[in-house]
Amino acid sequence: MTLYHEVLEAATVAADPSPDSVLELNEQDFDRIAYEMHGQLGPATPSNLNRMLEMFQFP
Repeated sequence: MTLYHEVLEAATVAADPSPDSVLELNEQDFDRIAYEMHGQLGPATPSNLNRMLEMFQFP
């Protein structure tokens, strides 16, 4: 779950501009989403991390 959290958080900070879907997220939101993504997508593989980013409208 940590990789989902860290990748989403890092992409949010790095993107210019960040997608609207992540602009208001806080640390607890990133944790919650990480658990949801692990449950929905499974282990944090490169392809699953990319799928997560697509779900949050990152290019």
